[in-house]
Amino acid sequence: MKSPVGNAMMYSELLIDDIENLQSEHKDAADDLDHLKHYCRNIHLSSSKLINTIQSWGFAYQIEDGIYEASEDRVHVKKLLEQTISGNEIFIRGKSLNVNLEYESDVNTVKRDEELITLVLDNLVTLFLSIAGNKKTIDIRVSDDNGKLLFLFFPPETAFRSNLIEAFSGEQTISNNMVPEQGILKPGGYALLFVNTALRFLGADHGVDQESGATPSFWFRLPLS
Repeated sequence: MKSPVGNAMMYSELLIDDIENLQSEHKDAADDLDHLKHYCRNIHLSSSKLINTIQSWGFAYQIEDGIYEASEDRVHVKKLLEQTISGNEIFIRGKSLNVNLEYESDVNTVKRDEELITLVLDNLVTLFLSIAGNKKTIDIRVSDDNGKLLFLFFPPETAFRSNLIEAFSGEQTISNNMVPEQGILKPGGYALLFVNTALRFLGADHGVDQESGATPSFWFRLPLS
């Protein structure tokens, strides 16, 4: 599945290059060509999301089967969060959303599996963007918490549905989310089910806060090493 999607990404990149060349040659048509460039960038971003989904589920099955081999990378957390947000700029602008990042820790790097953390952040941000209504705000805060990094996501109210909360914070496994007769996953909460699996593998406790008087949030605490 990754090969045909990768081809879509490659050809969208080539189209963007061609469009930019046409814009430099035909200044009078530059604005009209911007629409085509926007469509190509959307195709590229959407294709990358599908590849991330495929990669996420490949890793999830490996983790559950006990065969995933973690790497120990020096992960630049703030930079990775900033890249995740900027990489979704087309979706953010398209819905006139505000995504605010507050990084309140002096710890900039952690020694963990960078690919897993990248997919965890991208799955969370992508999901919250996709279910947010137009002109909504998503706040992300990172702070120190007893030798761990605490990640707080304050998504729109639509995120706090019972099935999504359970997928993120419950005692979930892939096997108990299968439809036995069909051999496929039950619908709903795929991104959060992967995130749940990955965070447990990374040793990060996680949950959803909905206490009275507190701003509802999805959170996880990532060990520094």
